[in-house]
Amino acid sequence: MVPPNPFCPISAAKIAGLKATVTLLLMLLLKSKLLRIKMSLLGSLIGFSLLVAFMLSTGLLTVVAGGAVAYAAMQKRSN
Repeated sequence: MVPPNPFCPISAAKIAGLKATVTLLLMLLLKSKLLRIKMSLLGSLIGFSLLVAFMLSTGLLTVVAGGAVAYAAMQKRSN
């Protein structure tokens, strides 16, 4: 079997097409990786903000409930 001649126009066109395809696929892979990192960062920030909001609301409800119990105890003591 004879190896293909790289100077043949058909082979050169195939090689150029493969190079273009590989370049396009690498660019799409990099874009996908960057989007995944960005979305991961965005998802982490959203999750962290939801966690902080939950902790703040839980703490606020605890303070309100404690204040209500203290107010009720003071009202009962004064009567």
